[in-house]
Amino acid sequence: MTITDTSTHRVEPDETQVLFEEARRRRKHRRLVSGIVAVVVILLGITIGLLATRGAGRPPRPVTPASPASASAAALAASSFSIRPVLCYAPPYAVPPGQASSAGPLPACSPATQLTTSNLQVTPDNNGVNGYTTNNIKADPQFATYPSTTSSSNMQGQDVLLPGTPSGGSNRYVLGPVGLGRGAIASARAIYINGVWAVNLLLTHKGSAQWDSLAQQTFHEITGVVVNGHVVSAPMMQPTQSSFTSFDGHLQISGAFSAHQAKAIASEL
Repeated sequence: MTITDTSTHRVEPDETQVLFEEARRRRKHRRLVSGIVAVVVILLGITIGLLATRGAGRPPRPVTPASPASASAAALAASSFSIRPVLCYAPPYAVPPGQASSAGPLPACSPATQLTTSNLQVTPDNNGVNGYTTNNIKADPQFATYPSTTSSSNMQGQDVLLPGTPSGGSNRYVLGPVGLGRGAIASARAIYINGVWAVNLLLTHKGSAQWDSLAQQTFHEITGVVVNGHVVSAPMMQPTQSSFTSFDGHLQISGAFSAHQAKAIASEL
């Protein structure tokens, strides 16, 4: 099944690739640093699991006890790709003169701006342009003075405030905890279907259950596909259907992807 991208933010060609190239450079640097540290530790006579320090950016194999290098790899894999529920839209970051940026935990989205089923009022409509109709929800102004969440503090179990891609405008997204991470993906491939490029994901058995749980919770709501701290797509969950149906471990992410972008995402996953 396919989740349809309803975001007004469009990804310009090559920007997704730029994000992945940035992630690759960071992983290369971290692998180099981890390798140097590993050599020093070995020379000191301490045995560590070198396998856990390699392949940063892929889910690490279990190591007991977990080494700092394996923990870093796990954090990088979790932050480079995830899917989170979108709670509300946020305006561009702007702090009035003489006022400090807002800090601390993010507040709850105001009731009128929450991207809930009751506010969105998604209705399947075969005569509609997209096969459904929905209300237009504005950004929540209270988040204007909050800076975007940095990648170093992009916690899996917390709400985050993230930007879209540079070409998607300056609006941002308030997202809930990670619902699906990179470790849930068994394989990925880019495909060209119905005139657009998309990425087909085959999920693990555990990942399939996690995704169905998230999809059912966010039915007729919006989820954010996060790549390296940017929301590259914000699809509506099964908007042309009147009730939720299981994805059976298969997920297709579509949007304004070029062939280059779709292949880059698939190869990275």
